[in-house]
Amino acid sequence: MTLLGASGPAGLAVLPEEGCCLSHGELGAEVRALAAKFPPPGLLFCLCHNDLPTLLCYLACLDRAVVPLLLPGGIDKARLAGLLEAYRPNYVFHKRDDLAGISAQTILHCGEYGLYRTGDDIRHVLHPDLALLLTTSGSTGSRKLVRISRRNLLANADSIIDYLGIEAGERAITTLPIHYSYGLSVINSHLRGGAALLLSDRSIMERQLWAQIQRDGATSLAGVPYTYDMLLKLGIERLKMPAMRTFTQAGGRLAPERIRRVAESCGARGMRFYTMYGQTEATARIAYLPWQETLARAGSIGRPIPGGALWLEDPQGLRITQAGCTGELIYSGPNVCLGYATSHRNLALGDQNHGILRTGDLAIIDDYGYFTLVGRASRFVKIFGNRIALDEVESLLHEQGLSATVTGTDERLDVHLEGQLPDYDLQTRLAATLGVNPTAIAVRALPSIPRLESGKIDYASLAGILSPRDVDAH
Repeated sequence: MTLLGASGPAGLAVLPEEGCCLSHGELGAEVRALAAKFPPPGLLFCLCHNDLPTLLCYLACLDRAVVPLLLPGGIDKARLAGLLEAYRPNYVFHKRDDLAGISAQTILHCGEYGLYRTGDDIRHVLHPDLALLLTTSGSTGSRKLVRISRRNLLANADSIIDYLGIEAGERAITTLPIHYSYGLSVINSHLRGGAALLLSDRSIMERQLWAQIQRDGATSLAGVPYTYDMLLKLGIERLKMPAMRTFTQAGGRLAPERIRRVAESCGARGMRFYTMYGQTEATARIAYLPWQETLARAGSIGRPIPGGALWLEDPQGLRITQAGCTGELIYSGPNVCLGYATSHRNLALGDQNHGILRTGDLAIIDDYGYFTLVGRASRFVKIFGNRIALDEVESLLHEQGLSATVTGTDERLDVHLEGQLPDYDLQTRLAATLGVNPTAIAVRALPSIPRLESGKIDYASLAGILSPRDVDAH
């Protein structure tokens, strides 16, 4: 399976922040050379950074039929240990200076990276359609992974190419991590569309990123709501990005008033601004709002991507067709994942979803066929683009001996402790585990957790307890 070659071998493919540029032909040759050195098919953990070795490893896995699990390079070691125990990978690809002692035998070196044999000789039974594994619930320590097929990857990339109009000459800056499904979709769609990637591992607030955007002529930038909060603070109209043509946003809810501000700033510069909706279980994208309608329909997720379908169902599973009525958002398309895995034993499973995804989100539809989210049927939030399952955070706290209940929004995670606060900085420790800024977590001790007569937790009462000053409580 390859994602390369749509623009021909001479088309520019990769421009690292430092180092040599590669054409699509040269990148393909590098990938094939690395894939030829890869061992027989198996399971590989790739500890990712937005750099050329990580990109080569990912593409070589697809070429060699090795199944990679993409993980952040700075992953919490306890979480990594849990994943290693559950999935028992044959190989790990990571920077040689990281995670000393975790791997046994060196197979090859690739720049600062090495490919290592773990010493686990288990012969995994991998379903022939399985191409990739991704995490789905942030960094809560959950071992649940999303199983993605080759068909899923190609179908979603082709849909994104279609509605964004990606072609040779486009240059996308990698402002999102490759291990994050949205960031990976940028890579897949641009390589398959014959466009180029400007590889960067820098944040939106670093001057070097903006120097690279200006120097190398970035034409598109992808971001989560936090990205656009920062861009608005920086002042989009003042930023030097002469070749920029397209901004895209997903990874959580961006408030309609902020959407309008971004859209107006982009419009003044002759740029397009797309707001989108997706889930890892759909290999990233599910719906998009055409950029021409962003101002008029700010807050809507728009319509399904090419090749997909959306509809609403009531709790009895009946379709809702009347405008303004709330139902669960259901998606159908060739990009819907095969299913989940919780251990290596699930990697032999085939397609359990059959192209249908129950998103867990509640939405309404208008008279023109556009969808708007109004809530969630399941308990998870997206903070800084990380999808965090609230029940899993509670379990994590309970494992630490804390009686806690967790609520939250896409802007803040609220932790309610029953009894006294621990004698350590829970806010900072939890933020490090989840991979979010500590200011996005509020912690408060309560004499008791409010409950309904049934004994169930009264989440409605909890929602109003924490005030802004509690965000800094330790």
